[in-house]
Amino acid sequence: MKILIPIDVWQGNDSLASDLSSILPLGQAELVLAYSIQSEPHVEKIAGSGSVDSLYIELEKKAKSTLEDFAKQLKPLAKSVETCFEHGPPASVIESIAKRRNADLIVIRGSAIGLLESTFLGNTVSLVVKHSPCPILVLQAGAIVNPLGKVIVGLDGSQLAKEALRKFCETYKAWSKKIQIVLVNVVSIPGPWRYIAPLEFIATLEDNLDMAAKAILAEGKTIIAECGWELNTKEDSMIVRSGDPAYELDRLASEINAGLIVVAAQGKTAVQHFLLGSVSEALALKSSFPVLVFK
Repeated sequence: MKILIPIDVWQGNDSLASDLSSILPLGQAELVLAYSIQSEPHVEKIAGSGSVDSLYIELEKKAKSTLEDFAKQLKPLAKSVETCFEHGPPASVIESIAKRRNADLIVIRGSAIGLLESTFLGNTVSLVVKHSPCPILVLQAGAIVNPLGKVIVGLDGSQLAKEALRKFCETYKAWSKKIQIVLVNVVSIPGPWRYIAPLEFIATLEDNLDMAAKAILAEGKTIIAECGWELNTKEDSMIVRSGDPAYELDRLASEINAGLIVVAAQGKTAVQHFLLGSVSEALALKSSFPVLVFK
């Protein structure tokens, strides 16, 4: 498995190596550490081109030093580690490197951009989640990294969500005996419907959604068995919740001390996406737990 790890040299990366080794099977992984710097005309107007040139030279030195130090920490944990340094918008650089290197996974922490770039570029995590050619593992700054004992997998009945569950089982098969997969479906009725529709209609709709949720979770259980995992028969392995999907998944992760939340990127229908937004993006930007987004 080839893993691309964009590094933000302005964030603290002291725990990143241990965090990665606790939530990813790194033993046979090929790691590519990357950093990007983008020239900003806005800064040049304020500080003058000469001062900006000196600033970017110092940024390059710091970035290369940080990547080399981090590579030394990861080399004992992975099959191989290399560094990659490029100029350009961070999100575009990450996407480009992932495509060229045929990355199987991108691990991104926080904004994955430096202090200077973030002023002008907005949130790189959101852009990467939207446009990445491969799955993304998001570790927000200060994320709660628990032992990978319980993993929440969000299912919404879509084919993308089913494939996300399959891919997770394939990726983590070596760790299957120590992981309890918790399948979750969140029943969500948009707020305006509750005010407009008759109470009888809402009650019937909730009953139908609840039955559909149980069928979706049962199908997820079958997928786990087909992937060669031992089925967990505990009642808390199949959960139906009601409310905002991203909020409920994150809340459940806190309640059970989950090590990871797994979702598919925009696994809903177009109508649901319009009404509810992207669950994967909301989790990637706001969750205090590691989030693995399959595409």
